[in-house]
Amino acid sequence: MNMIISCCTDAGTTKTINQDALSVRLVDSPMGKIALAVVCDGVGGLAFGEQASRETVMAFHNWFATDFCLLTGANGIYEESLFYQWKKLIAQINHRLNTFAGKQGKRMGTTLSVLLLCQKEYYLCHVGDSRIYRIDHCVQKLTTDHTLVEREVALGTLTEEQARTDARRGILLQCVGASPKVNPQFFHGRLKEDATFLVTSDGFVHLISEEELYGHFHPAHIFTKTQLNKVCRQMVELLMHRGEQDNITVIAVAVKEVVD
Repeated sequence: MNMIISCCTDAGTTKTINQDALSVRLVDSPMGKIALAVVCDGVGGLAFGEQASRETVMAFHNWFATDFCLLTGANGIYEESLFYQWKKLIAQINHRLNTFAGKQGKRMGTTLSVLLLCQKEYYLCHVGDSRIYRIDHCVQKLTTDHTLVEREVALGTLTEEQARTDARRGILLQCVGASPKVNPQFFHGRLKEDATFLVTSDGFVHLISEEELYGHFHPAHIFTKTQLNKVCRQMVELLMHRGEQDNITVIAVAVKEVVD
């Protein structure tokens, strides 16, 4: 299984500070290539947003470098142990950010979306309103936005179309650092065909359609890293041309040669 990875981030059209942070790791192992992609978006309106996102990304970056190898065996990754470690790590980060912000008399927080790919399996954890998509024969949003409007959609009081333009769409129900307790979303799936995964901050998806994501990122259209780099940059520039005011971040992982 081969992987082509690219990423792009920009402060956007109006903000001087980019509160998004990202980490991408791709390693060769006895189990084949393994990829980790992490995107965090510091919560606007709270203090130290860029610090919260950066520290959370680094915590997962360091976890991959030190503890990840303990979760692998002859048959792949031990899913239960992986999700336990991620939950424990998120709780530790949440406590550390809460404690630091409390000493400053402030509040701080960040979203978190993590994707791990190994042996035709993918694992994710997620808090907030950054997103993870899988694109193969269709576009599927794998994460649930932890927002007020997403809850209203689930309750049937808002349609998905109304939610896209609702003034409350940025109100988070939980994030890492600002919530007393964090309940991450965990998910595991198996690849049955070539696919492209996108890990994004919310600024990447406000002004772009799923049809456009499919057209630009479908794995059948991606053959080289140079090509994927160009697509990521073009999409960010398109969003800025359309007037996106939020920070914009995307990690794209094209998984090729998946054979059952």
